[in-house]
Amino acid sequence: MLQFFPLVSEQVTAAMDLFVGTFPIDPAAIRQLFVPYRICPLGAHVDHQGGHVLGRIINTGTVLVYDPHPEPEIRLGSTNFSGPVTFAIGADVQPDHWARYAQAAALALTQNHTVTRGFIGVASGTLIGAGLSSSAAVGLAYLQALADANNILLTATNLVELDYQLEHAFLGLQNGILDQSSILFGRNNELVYIDTRHRQSRPIPDPPQADDVVWLIVHSGVVRELTRSGGYNHSVAECRAAARWLSPEAAVLSDVPQEVFTDCADAMPDNLRRRASHYFGEVARVSAGVQAWRESDFARFGSLMNDSCASSIHEYESGQEEIIALHQIVSASTGIYGSRFSGAGHGGCVIGLADRAQAETAAFQILATYSRMYPKLAKKAAVYQVENGVSS
Repeated sequence: MLQFFPLVSEQVTAAMDLFVGTFPIDPAAIRQLFVPYRICPLGAHVDHQGGHVLGRIINTGTVLVYDPHPEPEIRLGSTNFSGPVTFAIGADVQPDHWARYAQAAALALTQNHTVTRGFIGVASGTLIGAGLSSSAAVGLAYLQALADANNILLTATNLVELDYQLEHAFLGLQNGILDQSSILFGRNNELVYIDTRHRQSRPIPDPPQADDVVWLIVHSGVVRELTRSGGYNHSVAECRAAARWLSPEAAVLSDVPQEVFTDCADAMPDNLRRRASHYFGEVARVSAGVQAWRESDFARFGSLMNDSCASSIHEYESGQEEIIALHQIVSASTGIYGSRFSGAGHGGCVIGLADRAQAETAAFQILATYSRMYPKLAKKAAVYQVENGVSS
C-alpha cells in the first residue's frame, strides 16, 4: 500500500532512452539536471502577500537531459507528454501546450540577457499537476539549461526572480515565490523558513527525533493546474483588495500591521475579512511551527497543519470535495499527527506528518476509506513515503 518514489537515476535513464531514440546526438555529450519538488507543511496562500512560509524539498522531481544547440531554438521531448516539439527562442507562449513553460522560460531569460543558443532536450517528471511544484521545477530546469547553453551565470536568487517572472508575466499566474525558494534554498534534512516579503530564507534543521516521523504524500487522483484555474488568481485579487480596504496605500497584506486588521475586522466585507483572517492566522502558525519543529513537538506541529488546512477551507475558501475529504481521512488515520493540502487545494495531494512506525497502517486506512468514498478515483490514488535524502 505504501509506495516510494522512483530513483532519480531511473528517471534519468528513461529520459536518456527517449533522447537517444529521438535526437541524433552523441550520448556522451548529453548533460543532465535534477530539480526536486517541494512540500509546504505550513504557510498556505500567503507567499503572494509577502507572508512567511515553511518549505521542504522531497526526493522526487523533474529531470532534464539536454545538449546545447547552436541555433536560437529549443527542440524538446517529454516522457510525460507527446512530442517532440520545436520552437524559436522568443516564440509566443502557447497557453494549452505542455511546452509552454519552456517557451515562457526563454522569454523570461531574454528580458535581461542575450540568448542566442537554445538546447535539445527531454524532460521527465513525477506526479505532474499534483500540487508538489512540478511547474516551478520544470521552469527552473529550462532556465538553467538555457543559461548553461548561453554561458549565463545565475545565482539561486536570480533563478527565483526569473521563475517568478516566467509564471507572472508569461503564464498569467499571480503566485508568490514559495515554490522556487523552497526548491533552490531547501537542503536535505531540514525545513526552510522563507520571508517572502524580504526574499530571505534560513534553514530549520531537523531535530534528532525527526527520524521517528515521516512525511506522507497522498495523491487524490485529481489533477490540478493553477494556470488554468481562474479561482486561484481571483483569491489573490481578494487578498490585495483586503489590504487596500485596511490601508489605501497597501498593495499586499504584509503591508498592513496585524493590529490594524484586528481593529477593523468587524467592519470589513465578509469575503475580504476571511482572506485577511487566513493571512494573519497562517503567518502566526508558521512562527509557532518553527518552535514546535525545533522542540520535536510533532503533535503540536501536526495540529498546526490541521488548523492551517481548516483555515484554507473556511477562511481562504479553497479546496474541493475530494481533496477536503482526503485531508479529513488522512488526519483521522492511525499515527497521523496532522495534514493539509499540498498546493492550492484544487485537486492534487494532501501531505501528512506520520509516526514512522505506523506509516504502513495509516496508508492502508487512508486508501481503504478514500476508495469507498470515491471508487472512481481509487486506481489513481496512492500514498508515497518521502525519503529524507534528496539526490542532486
